[in-house]
Amino acid sequence: MAMNKNRLKKHNIDIMFLMILFLIFTFSAVSVLLLAVNSYKAVVVSNEKNSNTRAATAYIREKVRQHDKSGSIDISQIDGIEAIKMDEGEGYYLYIYYLDGYLMELEAKDDAGVTADFGNQLIKINNLEFSWKNTQLIEVEVEEATGEKRVVDIGVKSALYIDDNTADSEGLTEEEVANEN
Repeated sequence: MAMNKNRLKKHNIDIMFLMILFLIFTFSAVSVLLLAVNSYKAVVVSNEKNSNTRAATAYIREKVRQHDKSGSIDISQIDGIEAIKMDEGEGYYLYIYYLDGYLMELEAKDDAGVTADFGNQLIKINNLEFSWKNTQLIEVEVEEATGEKRVVDIGVKSALYIDDNTADSEGLTEEEVANEN
């Protein structure tokens, strides 16, 4: 009987050792899995941030290039909001602007009396600003929903933008400035 007790005791220690070994293996496997999931989440979030910012700037750049005809692109306002205004022909214009957290697009007739909220929401962003950098470059600054900013210069080959201050300071008329461009 004493021999049976020793065998049983030894058998219990073997089982406990295997159980502890199994628990350590399980804990390690779950830890590695959690690290992989967190790493994957970080990559996805980073890619999504870049994707939204790039999508917004790429969209604006592509629309400007599509409408790059003499005098068809301007920075204007729709309903008091700054927008890039592009001539679609036959009195229609395409406006790209920022409203209520979104990059917006609106195609409308010039005298239709539409407001900015008629536009289509394209991409969620925090802010959007446009400015003429020079006579043939529009500077676009997009602020992503995360706060990250991206500045892109878009070349307008056919731009006929005349800055009255430039014409006056160089002693040129607006017509002479237009001919130089």
